[in-house]
Amino acid sequence: MPKDTEKTLGVPAAILLLIGGVFTVILFYFMFQFAEQENLIMVILTALLIGVVSMIVAKVLGRISRIR
Repeated sequence: MPKDTEKTLGVPAAILLLIGGVFTVILFYFMFQFAEQENLIMVILTALLIGVVSMIVAKVLGRISRIR
């Protein structure tokens, strides 16, 4: 029988995805603000932060799926 991902991960995963999505949207907003100001260093740092947030979300989702 196929594994039902929604039932397996449940509410904690949905909350984590929501929080990760909000952080990503905020970081994208700041990245575009820094791009308008022509601040290349901050654009690169913001892009790296977006990658870090996505990696953290992916790792926590992996741990949640292993626990359940």
